[in-house]
Amino acid sequence: MSMLLLNPLQMTYKQKEIIGNATLYLADAKELLPTLKSFQCIFYDPPFEIWGDFNVIKANQMIAFCSPTSRHTVEKILGKPRSEIVWHFADGRWVSKNLPRITHDYIYIYGETSSANVGERQKTTGSNKGNSSIGKDNLGKRFYVPKERKHLNSVQIFPRNMSNPLGSWGKPAALVKRLIEWVNPENVLDPFMGSGTTIEVCYQLGIESTGIEINQKHFDIACQKLEKVSKQQTLFNYQSFQQHAFF
Repeated sequence: MSMLLLNPLQMTYKQKEIIGNATLYLADAKELLPTLKSFQCIFYDPPFEIWGDFNVIKANQMIAFCSPTSRHTVEKILGKPRSEIVWHFADGRWVSKNLPRITHDYIYIYGETSSANVGERQKTTGSNKGNSSIGKDNLGKRFYVPKERKHLNSVQIFPRNMSNPLGSWGKPAALVKRLIEWVNPENVLDPFMGSGTTIEVCYQLGIESTGIEINQKHFDIACQKLEKVSKQQTLFNYQSFQQHAFF
């Protein structure tokens, strides 16, 4: 009698979907993570901040979300970050009647980053700023040309995504996009992808991504969102081709 040997990877996930350059797994990240290839960037935002409940895999670049109460735990696990961003949201979290509402989270950045000029490109024009001087030396008139993209601030103000299809608050896509553009990785792993915001942003930026989600409902929502983005992008590319085909 012959015995069928299963690939270890096949035993660690229930479902796998490939949409464009994104790969989505329905699985427990604790079981699947050790079987995957290495990634340049890992996006860590575990639910309920379960930092001590799984073996953290490190990468050359990491983005880690943490609350004021868990930041020290994250530093013990991942080390001191190269840089940090404060995400401020006015719709804070109530903790206790004896404590102030929490209206911010920390975002720790590990590894090298790209230019901190991120966001949408804007048309810019130069302007005269008057004469410049150092001490008694006159250096003549100054002409200033602003950057096409705004420089990233250390405090990012975004409301929490209260319209999250999961029925809970989530990370705003605009914030995630700024972080991904700043880190500028070749590929990204989100081991706790939820409804797939990080994977969606990576897809739009043309960055290869992998997402893991343990909840079937959340996984299905992430797949649906990505399929929608993929169809929109395909339609846009087709329309652009049609426009240029007649010129």
